Amino acid sequence: MEDYSLFLEKARQAALKAGEMVRSKRYEHHQIQSKSRFDFVTEVDGESERLITGFLKECFPDHLFFGEETISSSSVDEDTLIDALPDDRYIWVIDPIDGTTNFIRGIPLFAISIALVRDRKIVVGVVYDISRDLLYYTCEGEKSYCNDREIHVSEVSSFDKAIAITSFPAYDIEARNTILSKIMEKGRELMSLRIYNCAALAACSVAAGETDIYVELGIHLWDFSAGKLLIENAGGRFSDVDGRAFHMHERDVLATNGKLYERSLEALES
Repeated sequence: MEDYSLFLEKARQAALKAGEMVRSKRYEHHQIQSKSRFDFVTEVDGESERLITGFLKECFPDHLFFGEETISSSSVDEDTLIDALPDDRYIWVIDPIDGTTNFIRGIPLFAISIALVRDRKIVVGVVYDISRDLLYYTCEGEKSYCNDREIHVSEVSSFDKAIAITSFPAYDIEARNTILSKIMEKGRELMSLRIYNCAALAACSVAAGETDIYVELGIHLWDFSAGKLLIENAGGRFSDVDGRAFHMHERDVLATNGKLYERSLEALES
């Protein structure tokens, strides 16, 4: 098995460097632009992506980069760009600030997400919870960690003891009604519900056993890549909402502690 420790260490360093910068600008006035009706970007998102990309390019000049702000501003659609990615190259998938709306409003639920892909498989995952100074990280063949402490998914095995987590989609507006209808349909069976609107931290909460079921519709490769590996290496299960294994075009994802996977899949079947 290939040794990914150097890649992981440099990703950790990049996340911390960018996180320090983002944290220093948290309470400043921001230049806010709309990507769509409910999806926003600030100058800090761009600065964070440039910092991460620049640092990793210095370390690995032959690697490729798939960053949210670069891709979302491209005239070519995301799926076409994903199809064009070569299998035989290392590709860094970067979300420079996941949870930008939270960042803009001063809600402490935003993070940096960095993943490394090779052969269309995620081999390194790092998420930095900027507000709580928590660094989540893992790589293929290893456990998942938070600030050097090994983390595990929960042992919860029934809905009435489960905490589910989701988000209110900004990209896929129609998915909002789907989320709301499922909450109404299954809400009485669940112990509790959280809405983060930060995919990376939602995934980390499952990996760390804080929540048990994570469902999100209408997201992107950069939103869930690092979190996917963190959940699986912490003992959980991750797929799309139809139960299909990871693919880079996923938009609707389901992750659980494993014990609740089949039941959650059934609940989402319609």
